[in-house]
Order: sequence, then C-alpha cells, then structure tokens
Amino acid sequence: MRYWGLFFGILLAVSSCIDPFKPADSSLNNRYLVVSGFLNTSGDTTVITLSRTQPVNDVTPPVAESGARVQVRGDQGTTLPLIEIQGGTYILPPRKFVGNENFRIQITTYDGKTYVSDYVPAKQSPAIDSVTWQADRPNNVMRFLVHTHDPTNNTRFYRWKVEETYQYQSAYYSGVEVVNKEVVRREVDVYSCWRTDRPTNILIGTSAKLSQDRIQSYPLVMIHSSSNKLLVKYSLLVKQYALTQAAYEYWDMLAKTSETTGGLFDPLPSLVTGNIRCESHPEELAFGFFSAGTEQTLRLTVQPYDFNGWFPGTYPRCLVEPDTLSPQETILTSDNSRKIIGSLDMPLRYLLVPSNCADCRSLGGNLNKPSWF
Repeated sequence: MRYWGLFFGILLAVSSCIDPFKPADSSLNNRYLVVSGFLNTSGDTTVITLSRTQPVNDVTPPVAESGARVQVRGDQGTTLPLIEIQGGTYILPPRKFVGNENFRIQITTYDGKTYVSDYVPAKQSPAIDSVTWQADRPNNVMRFLVHTHDPTNNTRFYRWKVEETYQYQSAYYSGVEVVNKEVVRREVDVYSCWRTDRPTNILIGTSAKLSQDRIQSYPLVMIHSSSNKLLVKYSLLVKQYALTQAAYEYWDMLAKTSETTGGLFDPLPSLVTGNIRCESHPEELAFGFFSAGTEQTLRLTVQPYDFNGWFPGTYPRCLVEPDTLSPQETILTSDNSRKIIGSLDMPLRYLLVPSNCADCRSLGGNLNKPSWF
C-alpha cells in the first residue's frame, strides 16, 4: 500500500506541471501580412502569394491580400514587377538571370503599408541524383526517398517540395445511369480517376556536419498499404531548392513549432516571423521568408508490379450491400447520392450503391488523365 501511495503522489506531481496551451492573442483581430514564395532564377515562373494571419481557432481559409504592388529588386539595379493573376497570387513570367545579384522583395499593400525583405543571394541547387522507394514490410509502409549531393560542397542546406499524382478506381463499376427517368448506358466512365496532392509538411535537410555535401535516403513520403495511392499507378514529382543557413534555420524552427508541438518534451510554441518586415510601420509584424534560387526537379512513376512482391493492400470495398430494385423503384429512388452499377436480369432488377462506391469523383479526383501520366 505504501508503494501505491508513492506512485499516485508522483503521478499527481507530474500532472500538476502540465497546463493546456492557450495561444496568446488568439482572440485578437490582428491580420498580419504573410508572404509565401521565392524568386525562381532557373527560367520558370515565380509565384508569390500574399495573405493575412488569422486566429488558430479560425477554420476558414486565409484572407488573400489583393491589390498590392509587388516587385523584386536587385542590389545592382534590377527591378522586376509582378502581376496579380488572381486574389493574392502574383507572378513574374520566366526570364533569364545573369550575374550574381542579390535580391529582395518589396510590397506595398492596398492600404499603403510597405514591406521589404532582406537581400538574399540566388542559390544554385545541384541536381537530384535519384528518387527511390523502400518497402517497410513489418509496418506495411512504402517510403519514397531522395538522394542528392553537391560535388563543390557549397550547398549544405536543402529544402524539398513534392507533388503526388495517382490513379485510383471505385469499388464498383457503374455502366448505366438514370437520364430523364430512363435507365441508359453511361457515356462518361466514372470508374477511374486521377488526383494530385501537394503535402504542406516542411521537408528540409542539411549536410553541415558531414565531410561531404551529400544527402542520402532522405524520407519524403510515407504511404501505408491501406491507402489507394499505390493500387494502380503513382507518380511523385520532387522539387529541390538550395537554402542559405538563415533560410534553413527559419524553416527548421517553423517545422518544430508547427509540426512537432504537443508532446511533453516537444519544443514550446514560439513566434517565427522570417526575413520580412513592415518598413512603414516597424511595430507591425510580418511573416514569411523570401528566398531566391534555382529549382531542380525529378519525377518517379511506379506501378504495383514494380515493388518486387510488396503489394499495396486491397482494392477499396464498399461497406454497403447493393440494393436490388425494379426499374420503377430505380427511377423513383435514384439520385446524386446513389449510382446504378448494373443489372441482374435487365430490365427486371437493378443494383444501386452509394455514390462514393461507384463514382471515383466523390473521392476528390477527376476524370482528366494528365498527358504525361
């Protein structure tokens, strides 16, 4: 009994040290400027997005900052104005960059406030060596890894973005549909869809503590066998950027603050602003980190037979048994929430299932197959 009392005493002491985290100023209406994007010096389009912060308990999309004047200026006199193509999205068309100029972004918002970033060098990213996959059979997981190196040892700090495009299929094939109260053969195939996901998690790596500037087997994506991403065909596009040490430290702190907080030994949430400041109102906060440099890309496309015996789970199943209906009942009950998947002995009876079991579009994809897929 003495040991039980000691145990509960320790438990009480530990639990008394844990307080729920309540974000400061979460109820305030301050809407600070957020700048996202970088100057692409590799001959592709530069995209900068401007938005406003919002309380952490606000689940609505961020408010786009429209009507701003955005330009990139170089320390050798270059001025590059961006144009707004939609609310809060500003682009600079592809152009050729010559020399070793440093750049910064300048923003004048619709209400007349001005923002600037620090000058940053245009970092040249080395090529991606390869993107590979690795099956974790005990955990039923497929991992996708990136490998890269800089033979000049000048990069050291890296960041990656990924785009996942995959083909998937419905649990049932729907060959007929109801049109004008008649059961007719379906003209548009809704069995196979394609979807592209752009994960927002922060992917950074460094070789600063290594003798060689090499990143080996950095994990980019992890897909469990229960996912439908690998069942038919999967394509992973990897984009690689070289960072300055200051940019790496910013993304590292942002990742620790936004992605790993919540545990007892995780770092405490902190304010991560970046290299952008409000020039006209120095007391006002601004968020984001402006960088410049080249973008290297590499795409890996795989199908189930590429995995050497590791199979990505089973095809999706519909947990609802199909309804058996007569033509009259079909016309009366068929709507957008249910799809006809076929007939038992046409025209006597039909099978109906929920739309998400027979229309692949209901799972977030579309019927447009990418030209490169």
